[in-house]
Amino acid sequence: MLESPIRVSLGWVNRDLPLGTHMCFYYSDDAGLKDTLAFLRVGLDDPDAFCVLFADARRFDELLAWLQDGYGGDIQSLVEVGKLALIPGAPTVDELTSNVGDRLDQAMAQGFRVVRFLGFIGWGKPGWPDEKSLLEFEARVNKVVTAYPAVIICTYGVPNLPGASLIYGGLQTHPVTMTGDDIRER
Repeated sequence: MLESPIRVSLGWVNRDLPLGTHMCFYYSDDAGLKDTLAFLRVGLDDPDAFCVLFADARRFDELLAWLQDGYGGDIQSLVEVGKLALIPGAPTVDELTSNVGDRLDQAMAQGFRVVRFLGFIGWGKPGWPDEKSLLEFEARVNKVVTAYPAVIICTYGVPNLPGASLIYGGLQTHPVTMTGDDIRER
């Protein structure tokens, strides 16, 4: 993990991570998943922070409703002004990488100084690359996270993913993993 003097609060536990971190967070139920949205919520009122929700487009309404819960402002207005970006999946790794890179470049041009990126990969979902390609994408994210002042958290639903995705996608492609409150670096 790249050590940075700037640390970013996780929001749902009293922990923080340095910029340049790409972490896999394993969750077991919707409550654990909803908790991770606090990572974005913490940055919504920070003028230096740019927030990204990366997911299957069909999940955006549900995720935005969960994000709104417990937030005093208007989530939709933050999307409209470009403070919160919704980046959907795409069928190829090149498209995924390009879509993410283009949006992060725009955020840097707008003057944001910290990126809070929360990802929900569409493993086995229509419109997303196959498992092997998604593993390649996750490995590419390690380079992306060092090119931007970012903390990227990928969520992995333990009950819903096949073992190969959990092991190879989570453990082998992420330099940092978190289960419960336990954070481990490899």
